[in-house]
Amino acid sequence: MSKVITFSRVFQKTHPKVGQPTYFVEKILQAIYLKNASNFDEKEFNKLNEIGINPFDHYGIYEPKFHTIRGGHRWKVGDKFSPRVWSGKPYRSYQIIIASDIEIKKIWDFKVDIKGLFYLNGKNIDVTSTDIPINDGLDSDDFLNWFPVGKEFSGQILCWRDDIYY
Repeated sequence: MSKVITFSRVFQKTHPKVGQPTYFVEKILQAIYLKNASNFDEKEFNKLNEIGINPFDHYGIYEPKFHTIRGGHRWKVGDKFSPRVWSGKPYRSYQIIIASDIEIKKIWDFKVDIKGLFYLNGKNIDVTSTDIPINDGLDSDDFLNWFPVGKEFSGQILCWRDDIYY
């Protein structure tokens, strides 16, 4: 049985781009159907259209999203998740499944300390000199602003691609 991961369609209130679209749905679908968009499930497409998302409006415009970062340490390689978005207000509307269950291929421990320093598997990194922001569907500035200085974070990078290495 897969677990649910809900993706944000807009930047959160602590981000400078609050309320603007993240295009995570389109970026995730582009990553999944990278080689063949014709494999897209018609039922999934129709559900997304109900809430005004046409994943192919932006297909190929943005970099694909190959992983997500989640708090806690409850995931392991081989777990599957059901990718979803809220149909309206988060926690006050129903969730829409945006694709079939996705298997997690790789996991890295990810931490941000109170000073805003980033750690990957316990090792301090300059996150902007890696592909982590791009593979997470953000540019470097948006990624840094997603994790504000002064707030600690501890979790995992969940990757659904075999060919990404950090």
